[in-house]
Amino acid sequence: MKGKILIVEDEQKLREVLCDYLSNKGEIPFEARDGMEALKLLEEHEFDAVLLDIMMPKLNGLTQYVFRELSEKGMEFAAYAYRVGQFDYFYEDYGEDEWVESRRQMPGAVEYAMNRAIEGSGASIFSPSYDYYPEPYLPEWLNILRGGARCETAIAFLDGDGTVLRQDSNFLYFGYVPQEEWDAGRDNSTAYGWIDLGGEEDARYSGLRAIYKEDKSLWDLLSLRLTGYFEGSRFEPVSMDILTMGSYYSALERVTPRDQGSVEETEEENQTPRLGSSATNSGSGGGERPAYTVSQLDAMGLVNWDRSFDNTAFAQQELVTIYAMYPDMNLYEPGEPVVYREAERYETLTDLLATMDYYVEEGSNIYTGASKFSLWDAVFFDSLSIRDRTGEASSQALSPEVEFTLVTALRASPLRIAMGFLTRVYVFTFLFTCLGFLLLRRGMGKHLVAPVQAVNAGIEEGWTHLGKFREKRPKWAETDALIEHYIDTQDTLRRNKNEIARLNAALEYAEKAEENRRQMTSHIAHQLKTPLAVIHSYAEGLKEHVAEEKRDRYLDVILAEAERTDGMVLEMLDLSRLEAGKVKLSRDDFSLIALTRSVFERLEIAAKAKNLQVDFSFPEEFTVTADESRIAQVIENFAANAVKYTPTGGHVAVTIENNRGKASFVIENDSRPLSSQALGKVWDAFYRGDEAATVEGTGLGLAIAKRIVELHGGRCSVRNTAGGVEFRFTI
Repeated sequence: MKGKILIVEDEQKLREVLCDYLSNKGEIPFEARDGMEALKLLEEHEFDAVLLDIMMPKLNGLTQYVFRELSEKGMEFAAYAYRVGQFDYFYEDYGEDEWVESRRQMPGAVEYAMNRAIEGSGASIFSPSYDYYPEPYLPEWLNILRGGARCETAIAFLDGDGTVLRQDSNFLYFGYVPQEEWDAGRDNSTAYGWIDLGGEEDARYSGLRAIYKEDKSLWDLLSLRLTGYFEGSRFEPVSMDILTMGSYYSALERVTPRDQGSVEETEEENQTPRLGSSATNSGSGGGERPAYTVSQLDAMGLVNWDRSFDNTAFAQQELVTIYAMYPDMNLYEPGEPVVYREAERYETLTDLLATMDYYVEEGSNIYTGASKFSLWDAVFFDSLSIRDRTGEASSQALSPEVEFTLVTALRASPLRIAMGFLTRVYVFTFLFTCLGFLLLRRGMGKHLVAPVQAVNAGIEEGWTHLGKFREKRPKWAETDALIEHYIDTQDTLRRNKNEIARLNAALEYAEKAEENRRQMTSHIAHQLKTPLAVIHSYAEGLKEHVAEEKRDRYLDVILAEAERTDGMVLEMLDLSRLEAGKVKLSRDDFSLIALTRSVFERLEIAAKAKNLQVDFSFPEEFTVTADESRIAQVIENFAANAVKYTPTGGHVAVTIENNRGKASFVIENDSRPLSSQALGKVWDAFYRGDEAATVEGTGLGLAIAKRIVELHGGRCSVRNTAGGVEFRFTI
């Protein structure tokens, strides 16, 4: 029955099973007084353990899996720690293996193995993989749901009297080189030692704790220079200096190698490798080593040691200096207090393990596992008697004496672990359900709700265009048919509307063209009537042979009116060409400020005649690119208009602005504000307001100016101000 775990419901059932088992083997039945005694009897009859199922009579599924994993790990944890510590090198026969033999002879090697077992042994429970249960329960693609839970463990080593030799604590362990070996240029460990780090209140090792807490290792720490004294293999330092791998390689870069880089190691140089490493220089793990050892670089004065603390001035013992190579570290993390046998409370699992009275068998070195089985808090004990089975020690007796005993405790909460694993599944299921719901909602919204909403909105807004559904049709047949009918109806309505709009536009254009023609004819006739009448009347006077002294004056009037008529005709032709887009603009680079000044110089006489005050507000000189002659025509029209309509003694303000590459010309003059009708028609050809009726002009200047500015890609505007009217153009 070795290797079996017996699960029974209560202690009475346990006694019955044991009696039945022993009776079938032909032995005398017995009756255990309690569960504790039954466990001891069970151990004697080669059962591994018994699980009292009083708290969990119907465990199944994931909880049963977790409990079984915990029990197997807990009841084999001592053997696992034995392998981690590599005790087989010391207590099992390897024949004539010089490397193993050299390790056995190194001082402190057994304590080093104990420290290694304590530091390197841990236990974790992982949720079952896809191949643990049949596929309907956990298929392969659900391996993403696997999780892990770390268990609380405790390890102790006991001598034959039950005294604790080593146990879980805060310590640093290492192989070291004595000072004389170091001075000889060798840095291969020749002995092992360890340091008790104490609690967090010991500030000497705060730096090491900080490094270790990063990733639970001292991977960059190459060596410690320790000065202090030994108590057995434990070293009590009074000063400590630290050397990192980075400092070592920095030193290598500052020295010329003996043989251009590296040398092959020899067996003589690797007589005492680091415990657990291959036969290389100080456990470096390769067949080559750097051209200089750490001790050689230290002798050259190239190694920078970082001083951690120095209390040598207060030391009273004889001190020695050693060099700890590649140290390892263990920081014990106590868990929650342990309640054992529902009455005894221990602050940590290690405290419980150190109380040997509860599971040591009197008069022997066998520690029976009085494990605590509970859904919420299970504790599994295990022990392993370590005997020397090498060479002569093995041949002296069939069962060599026990050197020491390895005892372990593993603690976890099966129910909490199972709940944690299930939480991952539940969370994943919830997220998967939410994702499915969102995908379904998105699909319905995209392929059903959105098309229906678009059709409803399109109908409400007058059968608007549904462009996106023309490019990408809905995937659902019903909504696709709905969109198809909507598009067909929309196209029919659009064709009808387009035809109606075309006919209305043609009619409106014809009416407007006719109205414009009549207005144009009326304006032209009105504008030409006055000068022609003057020419006609003065020509008749000449024909009547007026007095000789009046002939020259009559001729001057006839010529002036003819020139006025000619200018009017030229302006009408210019406006016609601008509206027809037949005017080609030149590209000139010129100063808008200089052009403005020259225009107002030509109007200076007219402005002084009306006693006008003209103010200029110009920025720094800048250049614009446009048709200079046409822009001059625009400025002259604006300026002449302002001078013409400003009352005597009035004010004219001229401003030029340069804003991000756009130039603006602004002219404001005193006058009565324009009516809303006048503001809307001021740019129309032949339009003249009520006030303009008494002023000479054709009504084409502003219309021509607007067309010129628009040909340049600019725009014109007019507005009433507090004291007059402002005209502006921007190009």
